Amino acid sequence: MSLFGHHPEWDFEWITQGGRGRRIFSAAPGQSLLLRKPTMQMPHGGGRRMSVDSDAYRLVSRWVREGAGWGEVDVARLQRIEVFPSEATVRSGHSQQLVVTAVYDDGTRRDVSRVVELRTNDSSLVEIDGAGLATAGKRTGQTAVIALLQGRVAVSRLTVPLETPRASWPEFPIANLVDHHVQRKLKTLGVAPSPVCDDAKFLRRVTLHLAGRIPRPDDIEVFLADGSPGKRAKLVRRLLASPDYADTFAQKWSALLRNKRRGQKNRIPGTITFHRWIRNAIASGMPFDRFVRSILTATGNVSVSPPVQWYAEVRYLDRYVDDTAQVFLGLRIGCARCHHHPFENFTQRDYYGLAAFFTRVARREGIGVAERRANETVFIKATGSVKHPITGEVVKPHGLGAPDLDVPPYADPRHRLVDWMATRKNPYFARAFVNRMWAHCFGRGLVEPIDDMRVTNPATNPQLLDALANEFVDSGFNMRRVLELITTSTTYQLDSSANVDNLDETQGHSRFYPQRLSAEMLLDSIDQVTSRPTAYGGLPVGTRAMQLPDENYSNQFLKLFGRPPRESACECERTAAPSLSQSLFSLNDSFLLGKIFDAKSTATALATADGDHAERIRRLFLVALSRPATSIEVEKAVKYVASESDSKTAYSNLMWALINTKEFQYNH
Repeated sequence: MSLFGHHPEWDFEWITQGGRGRRIFSAAPGQSLLLRKPTMQMPHGGGRRMSVDSDAYRLVSRWVREGAGWGEVDVARLQRIEVFPSEATVRSGHSQQLVVTAVYDDGTRRDVSRVVELRTNDSSLVEIDGAGLATAGKRTGQTAVIALLQGRVAVSRLTVPLETPRASWPEFPIANLVDHHVQRKLKTLGVAPSPVCDDAKFLRRVTLHLAGRIPRPDDIEVFLADGSPGKRAKLVRRLLASPDYADTFAQKWSALLRNKRRGQKNRIPGTITFHRWIRNAIASGMPFDRFVRSILTATGNVSVSPPVQWYAEVRYLDRYVDDTAQVFLGLRIGCARCHHHPFENFTQRDYYGLAAFFTRVARREGIGVAERRANETVFIKATGSVKHPITGEVVKPHGLGAPDLDVPPYADPRHRLVDWMATRKNPYFARAFVNRMWAHCFGRGLVEPIDDMRVTNPATNPQLLDALANEFVDSGFNMRRVLELITTSTTYQLDSSANVDNLDETQGHSRFYPQRLSAEMLLDSIDQVTSRPTAYGGLPVGTRAMQLPDENYSNQFLKLFGRPPRESACECERTAAPSLSQSLFSLNDSFLLGKIFDAKSTATALATADGDHAERIRRLFLVALSRPATSIEVEKAVKYVASESDSKTAYSNLMWALINTKEFQYNH
């Protein structure tokens, strides 16, 4: 049968005409394989799908007995399905009845609750039975119940609140629209937020997120001594205007756009030029819609149009579609290339409608074997088309859910694609960007995975996602504006320590969730703390890992700690999970130990500096952990150093110990 039953004509012929008449037997319906196999009267690989006494069995049996006809040709067609309620709060141990209604193109409506397929995204929160009764478990959180019928999808969002008696709600200052929506969500969940973090934590957190590095000791001392009330907002604006901000997000977008050399020397000019173009675009504040247009509509070669490098790596029609959708629309639609999307209302025709925007893209290679890819020129042909692989129809360019477009000869259809993407009404473009930035700052998106936005994977806070997207559009697609909104919110500044309510809470952002430092952040932080920069062949001394233009500039450390290979447009390539190999490397690898114990390292300098041990140890903690040491930490460290005969070894050992703490290796 066709996948997910999306081709009923084929299925009808297969059931009624195939199997030499054994699949249906009108004289004795009960002997039909169509009924015997799903009831397990005859073993088969699909398992039991219905029982003999079920409504489904009786319906199919009657259809077989009456001749197994196709039915009326002009019968009303299913247009959509609706779930009521679309959103509800269900207390632990209680239930909510869901009703699913089918809406047909002639305006009729029918209750299909008993025949629709229902499933939940998290059965530990809510369980759903075949009759549409949703029962809440003991956990607190939000999940989606998905209804599926004949290729149509609808969702009901159910929240299971924490039922803890509370005399008053903790203080939660509303700094901007982020806090307004987060506070409303937390009150719905019944989860109290953690308090706001101290200045040292905020400084380290936001510097890592916006500048890709830990703060420098002098900056820490100045910031902690500043008593002005608006200093955090000023810090955010200063970081967003810094060169480090451009380096950090150039690295991020270079990875997403697969700026990849693949070990080929003739591609070095292209990857370096494209990385430089991305960095300059971010530093100059290029609006995001223009940034995307410059990439998707690029023509020429990399010397005159650096974004052409994207076409050097993303070389085929299906990859144009898949990468464009995943990176800029937050959608994984690759499965629609072969069949109707199982959990979304996308069809194959939608997929090839996007592909049609790229059918006029052509290449002219350079002269000579070594120059073919390096000097490749991208240009637009007069015409181009793509056919639906099943119907043979020539599919015209159109956005998802948008009407077909007629593009005249010699015109570039890709501009029409970006026109559709960058409109306020587009439900994907702005939301995909702000969701990606939210994930950058919080370690998880409002929609997770961040590039899998679909009706069956709803946002944990859809009102917040919409508000951020609207603000992004209103700002003229200003990338800095979104990051400023997020990082100046009270929500972002909450402490990472848990309270009795939110220890297991992961959806409402009631506290800051600690994040493992990226490979580049971690190596740059180690280099900064030890004062021993890593050398990258062919690049100037002092180049940071965050500034590397492509994947070929690398080393064992970056690979081991999860730097993405840039084989796909998915941020899931970057691995943040700790491993045994990483632990062993951090403990005793000569690469790290060489930096710590070097004669010119920070530890050696502190060991030979003037002043008492307590003063030098306070400096060591400030350098490594970006905060003042506690009195207990100073006391224990002084005692240790005094007990060692070699001060250089003692200070190096302390540095090694601090680098190996979770406090150093995580953003908290």
